[in-house]
Amino acid sequence: MPQFDAAPAPSRVSDLATVLAAPSSHDEARPAADVAGPRATAVARLGERLAPLRAFPRLARRDAYAIGEIAAHLKVSLRTLRFYEQSGLLRPTRVGLKRLYAREDVERLEVIVTLRDLEAPLPAIRALLDRAAATDDLDAVVASLEGLLVAISSSNRDRIVELNRLNGRIARIVDHLTRRD
Repeated sequence: MPQFDAAPAPSRVSDLATVLAAPSSHDEARPAADVAGPRATAVARLGERLAPLRAFPRLARRDAYAIGEIAAHLKVSLRTLRFYEQSGLLRPTRVGLKRLYAREDVERLEVIVTLRDLEAPLPAIRALLDRAAATDDLDAVVASLEGLLVAISSSNRDRIVELNRLNGRIARIVDHLTRRD
């Protein structure tokens, strides 16, 4: 049976830690309010820090976006976006039954999708985003994210050990079943 390497290897998690440690062009160039209007917080700045690691295409800057546009941009399903809303991770504006996403919602969703790709649990993402929304202290938010990423990486290593153990059991069973005594 193949063995999985439990040692930490370069990955998107380590790439994230490297990018988060570096100053972004935003940090040096302009205040947060210039990025996404007066509501801009550490969420927008965190999103900008994560941008080099994401595969999201550029989105034309507008005041509002329809759910289909956002789903296509993020490469997620409409159902996923509705689930994030039901989970309390964001609150798009409603016009009748239509959901409209502001630029701030898009930035928030980009962070959510990036972290979900790394298997961050929704409650941890919610806590991180709540902290980011409540402060302009990007360093504190980055430290929280780093802690989350370290926990995910540690959990992954534990899962690898357990999967290797399970694969060993499977190999013994297959070997036992194929023996011709």
